[in-house]
Amino acid sequence: MDVIILAGGEGRRMGGCDKGLVPFQSQPMVAFAVELVRPFVSRVIISCNRHLPEYAVLADEVVEDSLEGFQGPLAGILAGLKVSSSDQVLVLPCDTPLLEAVLIERLFAAATASPESITVLSEGDKLHPLHAVLPRLLVDDLEQWLAGGQRAVQGWMRNHSMQLIDISDLSDQLCNLNTFQELKSLEALTSER
Repeated sequence: MDVIILAGGEGRRMGGCDKGLVPFQSQPMVAFAVELVRPFVSRVIISCNRHLPEYAVLADEVVEDSLEGFQGPLAGILAGLKVSSSDQVLVLPCDTPLLEAVLIERLFAAATASPESITVLSEGDKLHPLHAVLPRLLVDDLEQWLAGGQRAVQGWMRNHSMQLIDISDLSDQLCNLNTFQELKSLEALTSER
């Protein structure tokens, strides 16, 4: 299975910084996702729209959105799916550095049992749609969705067979960092542990 790590956002709440390259505990935030998934996947694809050489050091392949102007995570997912050669593709964001292997293992076990479904982490009814395994055969459908001007991740996913994997017991691992204040608070918390 390949992984697409999404690092192509504008980073608006971080003053336009390229979030995946923002340091957390002295390394780029995206490096946590790369290190976590390396033992589980055959290829690491990072979807980014700037600083491609910096991301290329960490990935087997980097891709850019084919759509202009930061069109959201589905555009990054589409770019990754187009270069993937595996039947199922893991998708992760670059900004959840507390993820641990147990979450990936749960996701993979469920996805393996139901390979034609989109498998998504959730806390009850609350989806974490950027922590998912997607069947690659949905690439054309996704391309049509985006061509029609649609950008909603959950809207697209709900058009397909989908299974939710409840990880409420591990939800603290899904803490995502959108601001420098959140980053500093989490660094302080993790250094105390």
